Amino acid sequence: MSDSDDPKAVAAKPLLDVRGLTTEFHGDDRVVRAVDGVSFTVGKGEAVGIVGESGSGKSATALSILGLLPERATTAGSVVFDGADVFGLSPAALRSLRGRRIAMVFQDPMTSLNPYLRIEDQLAEVAVLHLRLSRRDAKARAVALLDRVGIADAKSRMRSYPHELSGGMRQRVMIAMALLCDPELLILDEPTTALDVTIQAQILELLRELRRERGLSIILITHDLGIVLGLCDRVMVMYAGRIVESSPVVPLFRRPLHPYTLALLASVPRLDGSAEGRLASIGGMPPRLDQGPFRECTFAPRCVFVHDACRTRDPDLVVVEPPGDAVSAVGDARDASARARRCVLPAERMP
Repeated sequence: MSDSDDPKAVAAKPLLDVRGLTTEFHGDDRVVRAVDGVSFTVGKGEAVGIVGESGSGKSATALSILGLLPERATTAGSVVFDGADVFGLSPAALRSLRGRRIAMVFQDPMTSLNPYLRIEDQLAEVAVLHLRLSRRDAKARAVALLDRVGIADAKSRMRSYPHELSGGMRQRVMIAMALLCDPELLILDEPTTALDVTIQAQILELLRELRRERGLSIILITHDLGIVLGLCDRVMVMYAGRIVESSPVVPLFRRPLHPYTLALLASVPRLDGSAEGRLASIGGMPPRLDQGPFRECTFAPRCVFVHDACRTRDPDLVVVEPPGDAVSAVGDARDASARARRCVLPAERMP
């Protein structure tokens, strides 16, 4: 019996399987490798966070998966969604996949929404295009979803233009638009950026509720580690286009394995007042990605634990036993254990 005939093997297959993803942006006289050999999976119903500084390759990874890159960008590797090779799809099939089965909420809802169209026209267009609904049914579905995402008096708000809504309301509209076609995978790029903490909490609670109700798989892209802790099962830490650590969320917070992860956590303010002195900062600057591909550890110039070997080769990403915490049972077993570049922190430096 083959794996395809084995019910257990079928159940274990991830919804999204990304292997060796590399993305380059080609300019007139330089090439920027924004994503460098990234591999990960997302299971059905699983929430995976991608964190890192600006320019680490988080958004480029998401845009590569969806085929939303500019003309002068190239990709290599494989992206398989529910058994289908995304890079092998025709343009029409890829357009059908986007929005219908995979949806994305972009970072800035003000620039994502058309300022010249009312909310009802923008929402109805999605349902008419992907679900083949009548205009009337599409608007009714849009009103129901606006109500579900917490917009009061949704029917009258449908007549509003984007500039007439607050930042939190615009973000809710974008989430409603993404959910119009009942996608299986929702990608969120900095969904709470520029929102005050109260609205951030409301958006996160909404996402948790929608995940429970719909069995959504989620990829959350953010620089905010607190948001990841509140929503995700697993987290991947990216630096200079590479994954430097991947782990279930709780073990990563309790015992980070890579110096960059430790530095990120040290720079997060603590609400319990236990931090001593000033917040830590990461000295130096990230490497210029147009000077790659890199054979050495890209974090070496900024790392306080650097040694000679770091400057000669990039450590491998290896499986490390999780530090005493039960790993997530959701998703692909290959990603259940903690992973980090081989420069695992010495035990005496663990928090």
